[in-house]
Amino acid sequence: MAPRSPAVGNRRHVTIIGHNSQIVPTVAFFVGGGFTVQVVTSESAVEEQLAIYPGVQVRLVPADYATRPKGLPPPPYVVAVDRPEVASRIRAWLPATVGAFLVTTQLRRRRPEGFLQLMPTADENRRGLARRLAILRRVDDLVLRARTAAAPLILIYGDPDPDAVGSALGLATLWRAFGATPAIRYSGEVQRYQNKLLLGYLRQPIQPLEPEELAAADLVAVVDCQPGFWKTNPPRAHVIIDHHPLREDTVGEFIDVREQYGATCTIIAEYLIESAVGIDRKLATALIYGIISDTDELQRHASSADVRAYDYLLARADRHFLARLAKSQVPMAMLDYIAWGIAHRVVCRDMIVVHFGPVPTPDVMVQAADLILLTCGITWVACAGVHDDRLIVIFRGDGHHQDVGRRASLAFAKLGSAGGHRTMGRAEIPLKGEHVDNTVELLVDNLFKA
Repeated sequence: MAPRSPAVGNRRHVTIIGHNSQIVPTVAFFVGGGFTVQVVTSESAVEEQLAIYPGVQVRLVPADYATRPKGLPPPPYVVAVDRPEVASRIRAWLPATVGAFLVTTQLRRRRPEGFLQLMPTADENRRGLARRLAILRRVDDLVLRARTAAAPLILIYGDPDPDAVGSALGLATLWRAFGATPAIRYSGEVQRYQNKLLLGYLRQPIQPLEPEELAAADLVAVVDCQPGFWKTNPPRAHVIIDHHPLREDTVGEFIDVREQYGATCTIIAEYLIESAVGIDRKLATALIYGIISDTDELQRHASSADVRAYDYLLARADRHFLARLAKSQVPMAMLDYIAWGIAHRVVCRDMIVVHFGPVPTPDVMVQAADLILLTCGITWVACAGVHDDRLIVIFRGDGHHQDVGRRASLAFAKLGSAGGHRTMGRAEIPLKGEHVDNTVELLVDNLFKA
């Protein structure tokens, strides 16, 4: 039995056919990746040009490329010609394979059928480069501000949820990489079990805000929120990074608010990835958990940027800890509240409304709304309760039939703060001592009037 060519059966082999200006850079690309390469060409000058690449086999064929050369290696094939009729002629005698690529600089509008594209187009490369440069300009701006600050502070609104924690830690990592020493603080109280679990895992100095710290800070960044989220005494913020809808009252020196993104962690991940700042295992875990939490595993309000960040972070994250977080969704003490809410639900066509009355934490409504939305035939849910002299209404929707963020705003924006996304919304109405019984009428009148 005759010995086989080294190319046959080699998974890292490619055959390049043609003679245009893309031959040499294409060969260099594959040789640099450890591929064996055979070139089939009608130009003897190509053989001379490729002499600097040892191991590249070159075979000369007639100029018309009319017939298949004997002993042609198996696919893939890269065809490097500029005339469409020659490309089509070669494609006709190639073996039946999907792995046939065309590299050319001239056939943009009249590309022959049957070929794949080997590299992104120049337009695609330009768009990708423009996106990267825009991100790096933002990073430069952020880094310059941190370098000149004596006491930078990263502030989280209220109960620090996973997206806020991951964003704050990511921004702190970026600033620390360039010599700054920011503090991370939150203005509320850690209530949800998963959030406590996450903070314990990270072992970072993420602590409650002391009043004097805000007064002493000469650079304040708020992440996953905007200053208007604070009902009283909103902080002066120099840096605002968020994915919630931009508020009319949002003012700052650096504002990066991207409503089309599913999570603020995605914005921060872009900063870190494009600026080549290292993302260790715990930071990757915090960032990806922020994306998971706010997009429901990329199934709710997730953009292509969220998917790219998720894909990058997944290989670097602690999957065992993520699995532990996924299994720790509902605290034992909350089961009775959820059971009561389900038993006292009010159904109106495709909507379920629950009013819990006084609750120990707004997370009661969050947990119940997420669960009740799983009901067949229900496209949106409103769960309300009274906490800290406020009526809090949590909205959840399927994003297809309802825009619950808009519904929340229409129903309650004139009475307090309200808004959100297509699938998630929240309203908070100050009660000023109003009795809890009156909040039922307040909820129903405004919800159904809207």
